[in-house]
Amino acid sequence: MKKQKYTRKDWPTEWTGINPRAMKVYRKYVNREFPGYCGTYTAAALAHYVIQKDYEKELSMDDLIIGLKPRIDGRFWYKGTYPWDLIGGLKALFEDIDYKPRWHLISNPIVTKELSQAKPYPVIVGTTKAFGSKYKNHWLLVYAFGYNNAGQLFYKAYDNHGKINAVIPASQTMAAVWLERKD
Repeated sequence: MKKQKYTRKDWPTEWTGINPRAMKVYRKYVNREFPGYCGTYTAAALAHYVIQKDYEKELSMDDLIIGLKPRIDGRFWYKGTYPWDLIGGLKALFEDIDYKPRWHLISNPIVTKELSQAKPYPVIVGTTKAFGSKYKNHWLLVYAFGYNNAGQLFYKAYDNHGKINAVIPASQTMAAVWLERKD
């Protein structure tokens, strides 16, 4: 698929979700390893955000990354990280507390639903090279969404490459992984 170019003028002017200031803490967590551990970084940031917001506990992002890496990236023989790898790592971390990791093949209905809640959590979203993403196959932590003037859906995300305000078109993504509160 041909990569579609978007510029700032194509972006939404209004966003729904979490204030970008809440993501500033993650800017310094840059995935510099090869082949890359984007799944681990996004899962660690999601876990950090949830525990901090719901329990007002401070966790070390470095410790979360170290602890989740063997449970998410490179755990199996295949190359890359898939939604079930993220689910496995998050389940191991949250199995005794009030959250259930979930995943869906299509990001759109999940991101808009989860980020429209009164107390939203970010959603891990996979970009896809086949759909023309500049990130190729990569995991991002999406914390806001918006529609541009043409009605196209965009996400605002922590990209684990040093950006906390990355803007990506939803049309270049696939899977979503999120934490659901157990009742």
